[in-house]
Amino acid sequence: MALEINWLAVVVVSLIFFAILFFWYFPSAFGNMWLKLVGKESEPKSKIIRDTIIMIPTSFLTVLVIDIIMIMAGITDILSAVLINLLLWVGFLATIGINQTNFNDRGLNLFLIEYVVYLVCFLISGIILVVWV
Repeated sequence: MALEINWLAVVVVSLIFFAILFFWYFPSAFGNMWLKLVGKESEPKSKIIRDTIIMIPTSFLTVLVIDIIMIMAGITDILSAVLINLLLWVGFLATIGINQTNFNDRGLNLFLIEYVVYLVCFLISGIILVVWV
């Protein structure tokens, strides 16, 4: 089976995925609340830069895998794209997040901040990828 990946779409959607992650943790969004919930007052600038750089290729890889799964599943409409990305999030990210939150006694609010962002990213990525012409 030959995969016809639209590389431009994957790159653009990866940048959108990255931007959502990046801005999610801005102080004016959920950054300050996240810091409080993890017991920190701030993050060193060097760590923020390192973490931001790491998010670029991981965002690309995630979007590429989402695209490959949707192609292999024959997803061609928005509803199916939403459903498969919801299932991917629930089946993998949410379950891992629940386990990590539980084992580390991190609480529901921290789970919501750290994992709902990926639900948003997955859903938006799937929708854009499926409608990209």
